[in-house]
Amino acid sequence: MRPIEFRIWNKIQNRYITNDLADLCLDLQNGNVLCGDLGHDGSIVNISADVLLEQYTGLKDKNDKKVFEGDILRITEMSEGYKSAELEVKEFKAPVVFDDYGWIVYDKEDTGYPLVILDRAFDSIGADTEIEILGNIHENKNLLEG
Repeated sequence: MRPIEFRIWNKIQNRYITNDLADLCLDLQNGNVLCGDLGHDGSIVNISADVLLEQYTGLKDKNDKKVFEGDILRITEMSEGYKSAELEVKEFKAPVVFDDYGWIVYDKEDTGYPLVILDRAFDSIGADTEIEILGNIHENKNLLEG
């Protein structure tokens, strides 16, 4: 079973919240993100409207970095050519999103079909596919241009 982890993007400050900034708590029953001194009820503030939760996919990239929702990946697929024994290499970049299928990377033309389903159980990512985190959709939007 994969660990359930989140990172939190602060939409007001345009940065990720780190553990040293505050105590954070997920109110799963009500779907809220709470911040403050969790030992004192009067200091707890609901910050749900100001943040975006991004969940860990359970995968790591080729550099052993955890892949989260919102990460922009470079995906390299290698396969033998249809008419030759030479390796064909296809490479593309796209952000990770959560959809009906699970963690998915779509093509930038948004055809509605996933390029890669990020789930080793479905054999969508095998030994012939390499993923690398290039950045994220908040701090590195320019990576998706062109």
